[in-house]
Amino acid sequence: MVFCSKCGTKNIDEALYCSACGEKIVRLEDQEIPQGTNNEVETLKELIHISWITGAVPPPRKILSFTEKNIYLMEGSFLKGIGFGVGGILGYFLEQHDNAQKERDVRTTNFNELAKQDPHLIIIPYQEIINLKMGKKKMMLNPMMTLKTAAEEYNFLVMDRGKYEQYQKTIPALLRGRVTVE
Repeated sequence: MVFCSKCGTKNIDEALYCSACGEKIVRLEDQEIPQGTNNEVETLKELIHISWITGAVPPPRKILSFTEKNIYLMEGSFLKGIGFGVGGILGYFLEQHDNAQKERDVRTTNFNELAKQDPHLIIIPYQEIINLKMGKKKMMLNPMMTLKTAAEEYNFLVMDRGKYEQYQKTIPALLRGRVTVE
């Protein structure tokens, strides 16, 4: 099975377009990973809406943006996952609109320029990652991910529960041997 990078729907392996939203299916193995200088433009390979478990209440909403060689911990939507609870149907609509805009922004981000402009941006190079543990998807609970580097340990709740199965396939392909999937 292959997953749509836009909506997360499972599609048959031979699919060229998503059966749910019509987006062109992009396979990781079909994409070339550029090698070379640091001046190359990094391209987005996967993004995950997360809640960063830092001890703050409420935990900050972020976006994990995976490129060819780094994870960028970017600002997310303050509404992700709470829109409906706060504002009913209107809150849900605002949340969906905000998430769609954030995703459009991330998909067109020049990560090299972003790194130069934002001194608070957290960049995690793949070579510094010891392990990314992807916890089990449980009935009503958001799955947990733990990212360990030599210097830090990050804990995240995945807010896109519907796309988690997709992430369990795309992230190990990007991090090559540094991922444990429960």
